[in-house]
Amino acid sequence: MEWHTKEEAQMTDLHEMFGKTICVVYTFEGEDAPGFEHYHVWQSDVISKWLLAIQDLKCRPLILDVRTFVDKAICSTLPNIDYVLNLNCGGCELSPMALIPSVCAFFHIPCIPCDASTILAGENKFMSNLVAKATGLQVPQTLDKDIAGGIFRPLNLGSSIGVKREFSSLQKGIYQEFIPGYDITTPIVYNPVRQKMDILPTVLYIAENDNVEWFLGEECKNSRSGFTRKTIFDLSEELEKKYLELTQNIAINTFCRIDSRIKCSSSDELVALLKKPLQLEDIYFIEINPMPTVWINNAFSHSFSEINKAKNFSTYLSDLGEIVPQITLHNFLLSIAILAFTTAK
Repeated sequence: MEWHTKEEAQMTDLHEMFGKTICVVYTFEGEDAPGFEHYHVWQSDVISKWLLAIQDLKCRPLILDVRTFVDKAICSTLPNIDYVLNLNCGGCELSPMALIPSVCAFFHIPCIPCDASTILAGENKFMSNLVAKATGLQVPQTLDKDIAGGIFRPLNLGSSIGVKREFSSLQKGIYQEFIPGYDITTPIVYNPVRQKMDILPTVLYIAENDNVEWFLGEECKNSRSGFTRKTIFDLSEELEKKYLELTQNIAINTFCRIDSRIKCSSSDELVALLKKPLQLEDIYFIEINPMPTVWINNAFSHSFSEINKAKNFSTYLSDLGEIVPQITLHNFLLSIAILAFTTAK
């Protein structure tokens, strides 16, 4: 592997990950043990993408469901595992989500994408809003439940589940001022060359009717319809700095997504705002997702499809291309996550 600078030469050789055992932990359909109804059931098309990524990196896959993984860990019958890939998204109650990384921490197994404390700080919207505000990001004002026109977000649910434009007394959540404008999401991932977290292209969502009152809700997110995606390549230096500080404050070191809202009153105003790098004062923080769903035709995949235009990962993509048959979103994320652990040692 040819390095271009002394700084880049410090990155762990990609060949060092060959032969590592990566355990994919998931929940299978039909699991009915107490508490397991909270876990998201992954379909084979999601799991298979990660298995192909493990194969691409010349690593060894071990596939275990949540129950078997925990049982074997408690009984000390787990085989040697170098990394755990925790396939448990935010589409469930928060309480069981930290189980897998907690077990991993006890047995000193690196857990991808994050540990238990990061899940608790990031997935809980009350906590993540506090951290974002302390970091210096604008956060929508909290509203009294009797004030109309706000937006309610369940405290511990992801995938926009239960988000609505009215207060809900049926579950715990945050009720905030609704910001007219446009939803954006920015994937942030570890850059092995720079040895720090780095920004991928931001995804902008525009409603089919271009209504600034529209937001990306559960129905549109699940159907992937009712909107178009555009790409924002330029964030101001100050906004990038705050985003990266937030990932550091929540101790994210592999990959995540930050969702925000561009405040504006019309599409013409949006066009004017985007003629220059997006400014810190133009956006309001919505949430950070330390366990983002990585799937085809979603925000992460759209951002990754534009990565070559961003330039900041060109050197790493060139090096990764030397060892994998074809660079994909999944082998890219898996490889940078492994390197995030190895270069941090």
